Amino acid sequence: MNFLREEVELLFREGVRAATPQFLFVEFWSKNPELLKRINQPGKKNYVFALGKAAYSMALSFQEYCPVDKGFILTKYGHLPAKVQTKGQMGVWQCREASHPVPDLNSEQHSREVLSDLSALGEDHQLIVLLSGGGSSLFEIPEIGFELEDLVQLNQNLLKQGLSIYEINAERKKYSAVKGGKLLKKLNPNLSVYTFAISDVLGDNPEVIASAPSYPGSEFYVIGNLSLSLAAIEQKAKSLGYEVRIISDSWDLSSEETAKHIIGELINSKKNNKKQAIILGGELVCPVIGNGLGGRNQETVLRMAILSEFMERDREWIFLSCGTDGTDGPTDAAGGMIGPESINQMKAKGWDPKAELLNSNSYPVLKDTDSLLFTGATGTNVNDLLILLVSERDS
Repeated sequence: MNFLREEVELLFREGVRAATPQFLFVEFWSKNPELLKRINQPGKKNYVFALGKAAYSMALSFQEYCPVDKGFILTKYGHLPAKVQTKGQMGVWQCREASHPVPDLNSEQHSREVLSDLSALGEDHQLIVLLSGGGSSLFEIPEIGFELEDLVQLNQNLLKQGLSIYEINAERKKYSAVKGGKLLKKLNPNLSVYTFAISDVLGDNPEVIASAPSYPGSEFYVIGNLSLSLAAIEQKAKSLGYEVRIISDSWDLSSEETAKHIIGELINSKKNNKKQAIILGGELVCPVIGNGLGGRNQETVLRMAILSEFMERDREWIFLSCGTDGTDGPTDAAGGMIGPESINQMKAKGWDPKAELLNSNSYPVLKDTDSLLFTGATGTNVNDLLILLVSERDS
């Protein structure tokens, strides 16, 4: 299975590459030269607020095309280079980190810091917001009548319920003083505002990405999304000789339902003797029912291993499910991958995978069987990628 593992990792990394700001801005500006001229107009100073898991890489990529007079980067812990994080400054950029997926004291402190900057911007400025997933917890100031602790408890409760990001962000906006376009209401009404987003939201709805701090009220552009990553994976898989089928770019079922569906795809794929790649992307839903460690992608992979236990082992295959940001749930893994022998390896190590599922404890099982993928922070975030590869049938 080693060659399949190499190829499935290669395909995942190709999907991530196609979602990086370095790649996306090249494509975007080539198609929008007039917009680039407007942002580069003389007599205007550019203040850039980069927010989210991809904030650092978006900031650097944007600066290659447009002058930045002053900027503020607010991203997740561990997403800044160590030297930058320690110094807190990089040229014209103030660089800060805070908590995700639940806000903390740094979230509020740094949010008030950037708000102080933004409130001072006049008509000689343009505000450019570089937005990516994760911004909802990183940029947070409680609405009048609420405290940070109220928002922490709210976020913890919402995340445990396994709700969609649409449902979660709708609730977050009610308690926040900066979400749902509220940020812009605190700024100079004559300030020109542009938002460029890498979407981790199914359908790319600007009202949902990072809970919309600058929408409505700004010119809003989605420069990258999951569909672009899936297209890149498809092209790469075909170059490796696979027959490719993309199931969905807006998958939103539970980990349990997803694993059942993938097993069905695996069974059907065995009717075809050729190499096959079945690909889908979206945002998996995974209620937390125990005190273990894992994430929605890891749980999907573990469920897939359990369901495959009694399948005939007549073909080599591998299934990968990973988050494009490089962190699945509260772990340091992007996700995991398993093949036909994985369930036996887990049991040989003394694990009872079904029991671990009941404790939401997929991470240690997968780690103990070398079934995790570690990428570190990828510099982007377009949600989850799931890839099933099935080898050619031996003649």
